[in-house]
Amino acid sequence: MNDDAAKIKHRLGSSVVIPAHHYELDEIVELADFLGDSYKLAVDCSKTRAEYIVFGGVSFMAEGAALLAGPDQKVLIPDPQAGCPMAQMITAPRAKAVHEHLSSCCDRQIIPIVYMNSHADMKAFCGVHGGTVCTSSNASKIVKRFLDEDKSVFFSPDFNLGINTANDLGIPRHEVVTVRRDGTLEGDDPSSARLFLWDGFCHVHKTFTLDDITRLRSSHPDIQIIVHPECEEAVVTASDYAGSTAMIYNTVKDAAPGTTWGIGTEYRFVARMAQTFSDKTIIPLRESICHDMSRITLEKLTTSLRSIETFTRGEGPLIHQVTVPEALKKDATTALQRMIDIVEEA
Repeated sequence: MNDDAAKIKHRLGSSVVIPAHHYELDEIVELADFLGDSYKLAVDCSKTRAEYIVFGGVSFMAEGAALLAGPDQKVLIPDPQAGCPMAQMITAPRAKAVHEHLSSCCDRQIIPIVYMNSHADMKAFCGVHGGTVCTSSNASKIVKRFLDEDKSVFFSPDFNLGINTANDLGIPRHEVVTVRRDGTLEGDDPSSARLFLWDGFCHVHKTFTLDDITRLRSSHPDIQIIVHPECEEAVVTASDYAGSTAMIYNTVKDAAPGTTWGIGTEYRFVARMAQTFSDKTIIPLRESICHDMSRITLEKLTTSLRSIETFTRGEGPLIHQVTVPEALKKDATTALQRMIDIVEEA
């Protein structure tokens, strides 16, 4: 099957590219044209001129590629059921109601910032209200931009990334309010709050605990712990480093040979780094797998590629093409582009 996919990809040539997230299965990574975290993939997809983008990742990532694609480009996802439970924890109508409520009780303008792990309707909502998208690699820079303008931020859907960003920026706890999914607010006076955090979470990163860190430190006294900022606040605080998928990869890649690392993020990614950087000892905090990423199999990828071949011959439809309703596309693209502009400005 790997040979089939590779042969079809070769025949299609430069008309197709396959971006893949680090959490994907090895056989998908091996066929990828570019590999990265959600931010890198968004940028890479915005720059490619290939006619077909077959996305090795979950649905919100493929939606992001469709938003940034040109009018003659088509985005496919091998399995449209590859979703993100965190992204499903908030919808645009819910966010609109919360935003209106916060705006009525806060003295500052409320700017919505949505994590990349979200659907197009949430990105569009942010675009309409002067907000933007962020990723774990740029959340601090994005949030700081609006706080420096004396605005408050409504951050969703991941609470842990939000609170860890607040700590990174030194935002006092009394200026942070939690927005529960039932709409109730928890914290000090909302009228003076600078950061409102929705209480969604990533099931993969929420599994890591302080006990995991304690266990590794007791058995490996020289170990360095690095985790993703979607982990619980206490786990991030107890670690030596915290950062995006790309930051974790680069930190371990650049580390001295012989060093030992305990890593708290998706297990397949950690296992692949252990193979790639065999001059270091790399240990997962625990085996936590993103099962939605697992839905993108080699067989399904081959089906997507084969459908492009038959489509170009006029013999059949594209399988699982990803489109974004025009009613959302302009505003969602605005939010995505605003993120790229803020991050890449001098």
